[in-house]
Amino acid sequence: MRRYLMTAVIAALVFAVSTSSAFALRIAAPPPPAQMAVTAPVVVTGKITAIEKDTVDAASPYAGANDKVAYKVAVVKIDSALVGANNITHVKIGFIPPAKAEPNAPQPGRLRPAVVRPGFQAPELKEGQQMVFFLTKHPTAEFYVMPGLYHPVDITTDAGKKSLEEVKKATAVLADPMKGLKSDKADVRTETAMIMVTKYRAYPLTGGEVNEVAIPADESKLILKGLAEGKWTSMPRPGAVFTPNSLNAFYQLGLTDKDGWKDLEFPQPQPGQPPVDFGAITKEAFVKWLDGPGKGYQIKKVVPKEK
Repeated sequence: MRRYLMTAVIAALVFAVSTSSAFALRIAAPPPPAQMAVTAPVVVTGKITAIEKDTVDAASPYAGANDKVAYKVAVVKIDSALVGANNITHVKIGFIPPAKAEPNAPQPGRLRPAVVRPGFQAPELKEGQQMVFFLTKHPTAEFYVMPGLYHPVDITTDAGKKSLEEVKKATAVLADPMKGLKSDKADVRTETAMIMVTKYRAYPLTGGEVNEVAIPADESKLILKGLAEGKWTSMPRPGAVFTPNSLNAFYQLGLTDKDGWKDLEFPQPQPGQPPVDFGAITKEAFVKWLDGPGKGYQIKKVVPKEK
């Protein structure tokens, strides 16, 4: 659990899924859009104005890849730069067109053809589409990519418009975290803290080696305080599709004995007794740690290692 992969906002985050792996695509689903917005380095809304005629040969979009893949390149006119795309008007997105399904093709060892569920297939971008894109820079090529299952969302539909509202709420927190961390409302402070932990502890979406760099002490202190004020449960809010929580954020911190943290020993569940509240026990220990050994602790931001 130390490397908790967020069900609602991130994680060590490499949702690297091969577009040729039908099996992988059948068992994985794209993360909620607001989660992708928190962990993607670049988030923009815009319209695809062109698909370049020539393909571009480049490595697969993962650190250390040394193969060659033919990418199509979409040109997007940016309507709104929500994260990481300030002062630019257009962005190029490289994508690998999905393989055309051949349902009648023989598949040794299978009784029937594989079926890829709609929405799980890697997207093929087309001119005229208006979407919110979750992007990261290709490790070596001069364009951005949609990593793993970070699929764009069509914002012309009712569902897409609703998702865009959630995305904008999340990116507003990223734009001014101190506003939320200093709010007079405890729930706002806690939600901001959880989102910022998710952002800072997210691993590069294209993989690769990383370093950990301490964030400013004043911000770290407010984030840790916000976590301590929250509800430490893994149960989602009713109706919520993007539900970070303090318990999950705590596991993302990756505290060790070097930080003065001692692994907890939980009581064994007993027949006829209420279930063990792991969240409450962990929260109590965290609050004590924060007042003692963790008083000077600074959250570490995960960053790609410089080459």
